[in-house]
Amino acid sequence: MVSCGRRPQSTHRQLESSKIQEAEQVEEIEQRIDPEAMKSEEPEEKPNATRVLALDMILKSLWKISVFLSDFLLEFCQATHHSFTEDGEYVVTPSQQLRDFLLSNLSVTHSLEANGVFDFLVTILELLPLWRSENGEEKSLNSKFEVYEVAKKICNRCKMLTEIPVGRSYGIIVSAFEDLTFEKILKFIRITLMMPCDKEMCGKRNYVERMINELPSVFTLALEWENDESGEEIFATISALATEIDVSAIYKYNGVSKFTKYHLVSMVCLHGGQYSCVAFENRNWVIYFGTENEVIGDWDNVLTSFAKLNIRPTLLFFENVMGRGQIIERD
Repeated sequence: MVSCGRRPQSTHRQLESSKIQEAEQVEEIEQRIDPEAMKSEEPEEKPNATRVLALDMILKSLWKISVFLSDFLLEFCQATHHSFTEDGEYVVTPSQQLRDFLLSNLSVTHSLEANGVFDFLVTILELLPLWRSENGEEKSLNSKFEVYEVAKKICNRCKMLTEIPVGRSYGIIVSAFEDLTFEKILKFIRITLMMPCDKEMCGKRNYVERMINELPSVFTLALEWENDESGEEIFATISALATEIDVSAIYKYNGVSKFTKYHLVSMVCLHGGQYSCVAFENRNWVIYFGTENEVIGDWDNVLTSFAKLNIRPTLLFFENVMGRGQIIERD
């Protein structure tokens, strides 16, 4: 009976000793493990293919803008450090270097929200001054797209004049429209902004006069879609689009330049959940999807293709006629 009583006590002591040794081993292992190394072993989120494609098509559209491409190459050539192959070519092309920089600094793991491509463009433009900057000096690649708007309103009731502080933007956003010409849409944008009077006890809503003192090199128009439009509704909107706009139809222009007209040079489009670029080059419109491209032809063929394939233009880049002409002539 006595011997039977001792065996459980011995086994219990052995188990306790074993647990202590195991705990000491675990503690020793944990001390040897580098926490940073453990973090690096965690799986990284993969880039979202659609967002990356949107980035590529935005960049493709930007390369088609003469003033942007000219300034970009000039800035790149002025940099002091370049790597070349034996044949004198860049080891990594300038465009690829910019793409790599943006991929390293953008969040591309999540899909784009509906009509989110304009916000994505703004994020890209905001990053451009940091590309290849030295000693914190900011570059001005994004300044070509900036619009500085001045606004004022006069109350029809109390006659109070209110000047609204200068606001910076990268263009305007327009909802998909029907049964209106493009020119009327632009004028509609100008006259529909209303704000309440700032005077106490008044509050009457009044139209705001929108003005610019300087013309941007590039004017960006973003089209918002519901994504459930029928082919007829898409055709009704795109048929109203034009390849030339006059910004004086949108803003009251107080500057001295007479060249207020802009030509459409490229677009970022959406169809079937994927993004593409449509650009004007060599007197034809060309559609790019990924690394492939196809010649569409003239503008009428563009409209026909958009209607047939339910292609929705989301970003339209218009370049100042005078600026583009000077660069092309100089080149």
